[in-house]
Amino acid sequence: MKTAGIDVGFDSIKIAVMADGKVLAKAADVSGSAGRADKIEKLYQGALASAGLKADDVEKVFATGIGRFDVKFAADHITDAIAEAKAAKYFFAGVTDVVDVGADQTRVVALDGDKFKEVTLNQKCMAGLGLALDVMADRLGYTLDEISKFPVGADKGVFVNDGCPVFAELDALEELNKGTPKDQVMGAVINTVVVRLNSILHDKVTPAKDTTVLLGGVSRNAAVVAGLKARSGVNFIIPEDAVYGGAIGCALAAVG
Repeated sequence: MKTAGIDVGFDSIKIAVMADGKVLAKAADVSGSAGRADKIEKLYQGALASAGLKADDVEKVFATGIGRFDVKFAADHITDAIAEAKAAKYFFAGVTDVVDVGADQTRVVALDGDKFKEVTLNQKCMAGLGLALDVMADRLGYTLDEISKFPVGADKGVFVNDGCPVFAELDALEELNKGTPKDQVMGAVINTVVVRLNSILHDKVTPAKDTTVLLGGVSRNAAVVAGLKARSGVNFIIPEDAVYGGAIGCALAAVG
């Protein structure tokens, strides 16, 4: 059975086309707002073409994410937590917890077999952590690969607000205006993201040390992951397709 999953997040669109438990094609692009439905359709057609398929070859399409209702051709729309749980079990059969860190939201899903024990979301003041990290890296002239190489402690004692991404950005700009080296400012921003993520992890249910799967765009940032591992004590399992977790979970859910 061929299915497809489409994850329309705050910052990006991810698509996975699957058959019999295997990923046939993947595609990703920036999410945007105006014209998003057309962009999704175009990206989906590109994914199908790369797999040598046509729309009629796919039996079901499921969608998730903040913009899931922009997928007009989806047979169903499911919550992020359901998609992430499906994906996590696909990546690692023994998973007990799933952490998804995206541009806008952070979710912690605690599982008991196939059932949900707890789902924790970031508070409103902690939204946008992933996006804030990208914005500050761009402002400071760093690429994702460059900031991923920052060691734990790169802040060297520089502090920016760890209660709100907006205030953190203002503090970072103030440090730059004072002449603080930009690598220390970037290190402080990374540390702030780590501190806030760790507080979300321990809000209600502390994820298990060795059976927690990490999904989402921030999973690609080695500096954040290293800092979060050190602070939380969790040895995150990061699948190769962690960024496509929501899309893969949707495609799996479409199987039934």
